[in-house]
Amino acid sequence: MDDAQLAQVESLCETLYTGVSTATSETISREEAQSRLLSLQSSASFIPQCQYILDRSKSQYALLVASNSLTELITTHWNNFTIAQRIDIRNYVLGYLANNGPNLQDFVTLSLIKLVCRITKLGWFDDTTHRELTEDVTKFLQATIDHCILGLKILNQLVDELNIPTSGRTLTQHRKTSVSFRDLCLFKIFQLGLTTLKQLQTKQIT
Repeated sequence: MDDAQLAQVESLCETLYTGVSTATSETISREEAQSRLLSLQSSASFIPQCQYILDRSKSQYALLVASNSLTELITTHWNNFTIAQRIDIRNYVLGYLANNGPNLQDFVTLSLIKLVCRITKLGWFDDTTHRELTEDVTKFLQATIDHCILGLKILNQLVDELNIPTSGRTLTQHRKTSVSFRDLCLFKIFQLGLTTLKQLQTKQIT
C-alpha cells in the first residue's frame, strides 16, 4: 500500500460511515464502499496493509476499518500464523494502544482492545506471553490517567472475551481456555481493578 491507496481507503471509509464521498473521480454508495473495504478481510496477506493504515492514517474511520479487519483476519486465519507471528501482532497492537490510545476515538480504542483480547484468547495455550496480559496492563495502570482508563477497559474486555465462545473454536476449547483464565487471572484482575479505583479516588494517579 502507498499513500494514494491509503487516500482511497480513507475516502471509502468516509463514505461507509457518513454517506459522504470525498473522492473527486467517482461517486459510490455505502454498499459499494463496504464491498470494497471487505476485501481487506479476504486474506491474511492484507495484514501489512491494515498495519499501514493504522500507522499512517489520520482518519478515525479508516483506523476502525483496519482494526476490525485485523480482528477478522486473525480469527479466521489463526492457524496460518506461527507462534512468533501471533506474539508479534499482539505486541504491535499493545504498543499501538500505549502510544496512540489516548488520542483515538473511543470506537477505535474499543476495537483495538477487542483485537488484543481476541489474540490473547486464541493464543492462551500457545505461549506464556499471552497469559501475561494482566502484567502488561499493569504498565498502563501505572502511567497517565488516560492510560489508566485504557488499562481498565482492556481488563474489562478481557473478562468478556474469555467468557464468550468464538466462531470456529469448539466448546471444549472455549471451556478449557475459560477455566484456565479463571484460575490464573480473574482474581488478579479483580485486585487490580480495586487497587486502581482506590488510587484514582485518592488522586494517586493524575
